[in-house]
Amino acid sequence: MGYPPPYGRPPKGETGRGLAVIVIMAVGLLIGAALSVATVLDPAASSKGPSVARDSEHSETAVRQAAQVGLDAYSGGSYGDFWDLWSAQAQAAVARAEYVRLFQLCPQPVPDVPFAIATVTITGDDAQVQATRSGDTTDFAFRYEGGSWRYVPPPEELQEYRTQGVDQLARLRQSAGTCGAVASTPPTADPSVPDPSVPDPSVPDPAVPDPAVPDPAASVPPTSAPVVPDPSVSTSATPPA
Repeated sequence: MGYPPPYGRPPKGETGRGLAVIVIMAVGLLIGAALSVATVLDPAASSKGPSVARDSEHSETAVRQAAQVGLDAYSGGSYGDFWDLWSAQAQAAVARAEYVRLFQLCPQPVPDVPFAIATVTITGDDAQVQATRSGDTTDFAFRYEGGSWRYVPPPEELQEYRTQGVDQLARLRQSAGTCGAVASTPPTADPSVPDPSVPDPSVPDPAVPDPAVPDPAASVPPTSAPVVPDPSVSTSATPPA
């Protein structure tokens, strides 16, 4: 025989827990409803955030600006500044000072002629930039690295930097006729070696007379001789006083 079901008022603690559960469920439903309404009214709101900043950094405008700065540095002869815009892997292939010295030995054939960017193609963190200069079109590779777009030289060029020294690479380019005219610079004078064209102040100049030494060729005034009376001329006697 079973027991009769319990009737009457539930304990006080159970009533409080039940109300708390109901309140929490009601708040959750309100929050969910508010988010649903916001999503319906502004579907793009859920996609905003870090992706928006990434899209702006990976835009064609961002790539063009970074590429133009780098190409202007190269065409203007600021090779150190251009090297600063390389990727980390590319910079490891050749030191900054050696890259600058390479163009001292083998200047670019058409200096001070800027590049004009024609097209930009972006694929993820990589970009291909096509630029023209003096009628020639060249492709340049860029990679998004460390928060900015950086230049990536061709693999064969990086291999040359790794396997050949700057002096050998400059000689090869000179033999191939791809170097411009080397600017002639006057030799630097050694301060320890006196310049024969500059007179030494410690050595007297023979053309300038020394005031402390008398000049034998200078004219000497004649010495006056004593006056000798002429015997043929009579002199009058002085009258007595």
